[in-house]
Amino acid sequence: MNDTRKNVVFTGVGYALPLLAALATIPIIVVKLGVDLYGLYIICISLIGFMTFVDFGIGQTVVKYVAEYEATDQSDRVKPVLDVALLIYLLIGLFGVVCLYTFSPLLAKGLYWQPDKQVLATEALRITAVPLFLSYLNQFFLNVCKAYHRFDLPAIIHNSGNLGGIVLTTGLLLAGYGLIEVLWGYAFVQFIAIISGYLASVAVLPRGIKPRPAFQQSVFMDIISFSSYTFLGNLVGSLVSRADKLLIGIVIGTEAVTYYQIPFTIAQMANGIIHTLVHIAFPRFTEMFSLNDRAGVLKLYRLANNLVFLLSLVIAVLLITVGDDFLTLWISAEFAQKAGVVLQVMALYFFLHSNTVVGYWVLQGAGQAKLTAFMAIAGGIAYFAALYYLGSKYAYMGAALALFFTLSATALQYIWIARHIGHSFTEYLGQLLAFFLGGYAVIYLMEHVNVWLSDHLLEIIVSAALALGLLIVGMWLLLARNGRETKELISVSNKS
Repeated sequence: MNDTRKNVVFTGVGYALPLLAALATIPIIVVKLGVDLYGLYIICISLIGFMTFVDFGIGQTVVKYVAEYEATDQSDRVKPVLDVALLIYLLIGLFGVVCLYTFSPLLAKGLYWQPDKQVLATEALRITAVPLFLSYLNQFFLNVCKAYHRFDLPAIIHNSGNLGGIVLTTGLLLAGYGLIEVLWGYAFVQFIAIISGYLASVAVLPRGIKPRPAFQQSVFMDIISFSSYTFLGNLVGSLVSRADKLLIGIVIGTEAVTYYQIPFTIAQMANGIIHTLVHIAFPRFTEMFSLNDRAGVLKLYRLANNLVFLLSLVIAVLLITVGDDFLTLWISAEFAQKAGVVLQVMALYFFLHSNTVVGYWVLQGAGQAKLTAFMAIAGGIAYFAALYYLGSKYAYMGAALALFFTLSATALQYIWIARHIGHSFTEYLGQLLAFFLGGYAVIYLMEHVNVWLSDHLLEIIVSAALALGLLIVGMWLLLARNGRETKELISVSNKS
């Protein structure tokens, strides 16, 4: 229980702090580097982040198998998995370094036509290879911590690295240094982070287990059999959230990308905390399935699902009621007039999408990576077809509506859960309807309050306060009910 509380607190705070730091320092970095070099800086930092995506699902595989083997008293099988996974991380990381270093001149020519800027870009990209490798390899050590239910340690290390990079970048620029020094500073931060990650993994690993790169064909095949489907599902998800902007620009125009992307980013960032926190339950689901504890899975699934429903509802209500007020204050009234409705559509989509996350980790914990990959592919195909048709017909609003097609295969998730852990599809639909009606009632109330207030900033403050109160009361009721059910189960167990 203490670990769970630490995981939630550090993960939640760690999610928020880098976002706030970025919002505060971006104007300084843009002014000091200039718009042109800031773009190059973002490209370099994005390359580092991209490498965390191409772990080919190995990270989830480490968490799943280690949690499974520890739960079923097969600790002797943990070290071979870690050894092979570490070897894979090393090879992929080194391959990424070689590719980036080799193709940096070519990338630089694609970015700039001026020879002097090409030289600078080549040097910057090659320096980026250092923090890229360190950050990527550190994912192995952080996933080891997650496998042993220590999500607080990765949250502290990862987000301290992000904060450190932002603070050091700002400090170096204010001191008069340039982009090259900033990137070397980022490499230094990642060096400290990987040392911290290694020490954290050593602290959580049982005595006698020290991962060393090694290859065992049988273990390698087990890892690939799970990770390949996970990677495929993640790849489709990444294409939906990244390549869609390119397709929107081609089909509708670049102006539409702006009116689509900003509402999307706001809704995605607001709901991102849900995805980050629910990940904590993944090793627990894995352990329960390994022990054939279907009752425990059902209980945890219901609790997590109810909490996610509540949190995603509060976020959706806020985005729908005061999203246009935020856009008006943040950008302009003209922009809010065009993008406000799009944000409301995005809020509804992310409410539905966020409520599939618990089920996703249930399936991953049960080893159903093939099913999650199939759902992602089916939803991705439906989405891109809808995006082409609806985008052509209804511009950026059509692009927003097309997002709902990514959910077209999620019924398979709820059918599997109903068959294997006992949470019926009818129960889910009833839960969805109840939250929809409750959300509509709250939106109706808040809209009338906002009309009375008639001030953008005041509307945001009052609505946020009401939403926070709703969240606190709702969480208290859900956790209190869960506590009563737990006591009843213990009482029945003792009597029997």
